[in-house]
Amino acid sequence: MKSNLKALLKNPSAMIGAGIITVVVLLALLAPLLGGDPNFVDPVNRLKSPRAEFPLGTDDLGRDMWTILLYGAQTALGIAGLCTVLAVVVGYVIGILCGYFPKLDAIVMRVIDGMMSFPNIILVMSLVGVLGRGLGPVVFGLTVVLIPPIARVVRSAALSVKSTAMVESARAIGAKDSWILTRYVAPEAVSVLIVQATMGFAATVLSIAALSFLGIGLPPDVPSWGASLSAAQKYIAVAWWIGVFPGVAILVTVLGLILFGDGLRDAMDPRARRIAKLAKLKSPAKVATKAGN
Repeated sequence: MKSNLKALLKNPSAMIGAGIITVVVLLALLAPLLGGDPNFVDPVNRLKSPRAEFPLGTDDLGRDMWTILLYGAQTALGIAGLCTVLAVVVGYVIGILCGYFPKLDAIVMRVIDGMMSFPNIILVMSLVGVLGRGLGPVVFGLTVVLIPPIARVVRSAALSVKSTAMVESARAIGAKDSWILTRYVAPEAVSVLIVQATMGFAATVLSIAALSFLGIGLPPDVPSWGASLSAAQKYIAVAWWIGVFPGVAILVTVLGLILFGDGLRDAMDPRARRIAKLAKLKSPAKVATKAGN
């Protein structure tokens, strides 16, 4: 664990990503102090360009874009965090059980494969369309599409651990399946679970923006980066700031999550660290010598 933490701290991409995420989270938490009322409509000041009074300008309803971005971060991170936690819990349990019990795996994984055959955004739109508009249906739909990839990754880790000598030895001495699962199988899947959760978090932020852009799911009074992008389509020629700043917010947030996820994956994968060390060696002879050792 200490070696993984050291490798993570030495990874520049991971540290840049962690810094970006920290800034975005702090801005979201401090939104009530740094911004005003996100639903305050001021027709007199609509479509104002960035200036001292409105640092990022105003939208077509006269709302302050700085405030919209702050509360949009709350919406994106809050919903994405909740969906990721729920999907991690459910996907982890499904993956562990399917990886250990073949009969259960034959049934559940076929359902998982069927779900993964649909594009995520199409599946979410279908679920939200059936369940109706609101925060609950959006959370449910986004959680459902996150579960399959998490379950498959955890299942793969469980399958690899199941075939090891320590598990076979535990079975030979009469250990119960529940004990083997909690003692050997479950802990080995945690590392891949954390990395998959980080990537899923980034994908969920994009999905939230896409749903809001299409006008599906979230109510109009909930600030969202995607809704601002949707409104900017009509005014891009005269009010570029309505679309540019929310787009940059989405880009920076997702980039930070991806950088941190990549660094986390490298830190928790000894093979990846070994390849990275070999790549830094300048001499081909040194590479061959190091690989041979």
